[in-house]
Amino acid sequence: MIVILLGILDILAGLSIFSLKLAWGPTLVTFFIIYLLGKSLLSLKSFASIIDICTAILFIIAIFNGVTALTYVGTIWLIQKGIISFF
Repeated sequence: MIVILLGILDILAGLSIFSLKLAWGPTLVTFFIIYLLGKSLLSLKSFASIIDICTAILFIIAIFNGVTALTYVGTIWLIQKGIISFF
């Protein structure tokens, strides 16, 4: 059950990057940055956690400098990881 919840949150984190153009977007992305960092720091030995930390850093850069192609790579990573957690 917890894996499905974390998968849903990963999908929402990935989709949150599209809300940056909205007024409340940076706040939502900041929430998911904290979520990704918190979840990743619990299991630092995992390759997926290291990529999650990199994605959180990309999201921080996106808040200040705008979305780049590399940010979309991190978004795709989170969405596919969330979808895989359902299986």
